[in-house]
Amino acid sequence: MKIIRIFFLLLILSSCNNQKNSTVEKKTEKSVKQSIEIQTESAYEKYMSGKVESFDWNLVFNKAEKYRTVSTKHSEHDKIPNDFLDFSKKFISDSLFQKQHIDFNNLIAVIGSCDETFVLNDENWVFDNWEFVTYLGIDEEVENTFYFSDSVFFCQYILKEVGTYRILGFEKKDNEWFLTLYDVNDC
Repeated sequence: MKIIRIFFLLLILSSCNNQKNSTVEKKTEKSVKQSIEIQTESAYEKYMSGKVESFDWNLVFNKAEKYRTVSTKHSEHDKIPNDFLDFSKKFISDSLFQKQHIDFNNLIAVIGSCDETFVLNDENWVFDNWEFVTYLGIDEEVENTFYFSDSVFFCQYILKEVGTYRILGFEKKDNEWFLTLYDVNDC
């Protein structure tokens, strides 16, 4: 009889221990899920940290105007410097490389939507894999052109009936290209 009591007591203790482990596993599982949710927030949610009520658009326009002075306007792909072509392929295909090749100390980056403006920085930057070199060219709908020198590559994308919808500016420092101007009009 004593053996049966001891057996049931051990069974009860074992059951309680399993419930504790189950509770710990559930808490750990919940923490992991929350961590994954934080890491996979949407681009919009990440941009929200840079939302501003007003923005001095002259910062973008002045820097763009400065970059336009480095050469005449071009749209032919064969005029794009080879080193910049190589850089651009890696820039849009490798998120780590992209972030390492943004000069956040010299960056003017803004996304303007119809009702909101987001200023981007190293905290809320979202990888952009848009193939910007592919879309350079002029046709009946768009005028997507670029200006370049040994140390600057600037491109602007214009819908002829709407206006400018994207501007990108790059500067070369220590023989490497860095993004320094990023303006996207999502309206």
